[in-house]
Amino acid sequence: MHFPPDQIPSSILLGAFFLWMLTLLVAVRAGDWAALRAAPGRVHLIAGGAVACLLLWLLNIQLVDGLRLHFLGMTTLTLVVGWPFAVLGGSLALMAFNMLLALPSEAWGLAVLFTVILPATLSRLLAWLIFRPDLKNPFVYILGAGFAGGALVAGALGLLAIPMFLVTGDGNLLDNALQGWPLIFLIMFSEGFINGMCIAALAVFYPDALKTFDDRFYFGDP
Repeated sequence: MHFPPDQIPSSILLGAFFLWMLTLLVAVRAGDWAALRAAPGRVHLIAGGAVACLLLWLLNIQLVDGLRLHFLGMTTLTLVVGWPFAVLGGSLALMAFNMLLALPSEAWGLAVLFTVILPATLSRLLAWLIFRPDLKNPFVYILGAGFAGGALVAGALGLLAIPMFLVTGDGNLLDNALQGWPLIFLIMFSEGFINGMCIAALAVFYPDALKTFDDRFYFGDP
C-alpha cells in the first residue's frame, strides 16, 4: 500500500520510518538464526516467499482513480517462515517493489508498515490465538489461520487506511475509497482464498515447511 509522501505530514512519515527500523531490529533479534543455519533449505523458503510476494504486488490493478489494489500474500509468508523472517523478507521485497516502480523513498516506512508489518503481526497473532488444546484440529488451523487470517488482514488494512486518507487531506482520494468500499469484501474473499489454498496445500503435503504448524500437536506424530 503506497501513500503520496507530499500529502502525509512529515511527523507521520518519520514515525513510520523509525517504527520500521525498530521492528527490523526486533525481527533480527527474535529470528532463530541457529535453526536457520541448521536447516539451510528454509533460506530458500524465505527467499522464494519474498519473491512470490513481490510478484503478487506487481500484479496490481487500478479500479478507482487514485487507488491501486493488489493482493498481499503476507499471511502465507508469515505462517511459513514465522514472524521475524516474514518481516525481514517482506521488507526486502517491498524495497525491491518500490525501486522497480520508482516510488518516493520518503513513504517507504509507511508502505512497509501497511504492507508487511501489520499483515505479518495480525496473521501471527491469529495463529497464536487458535493454537489451543480445545481447538486441536488441523482444519481449525487451515480455515482459521489461512482462509480467515488472509481475509481479516485485508479487511483490517482497509479500515486502517481510512485514517490515512483523512490525514492526506485529499477529499477525492477519500471519496473514491468510500465509494468503492464494497470492493473490500471482494478483496477479503480473494485474499482469504489465495492464502487459505496455499496453507491447505502446504499443511497436507509439506507440513514441515510451515513454521507455525505443529504436526505433533495436531496429529500426535512422534
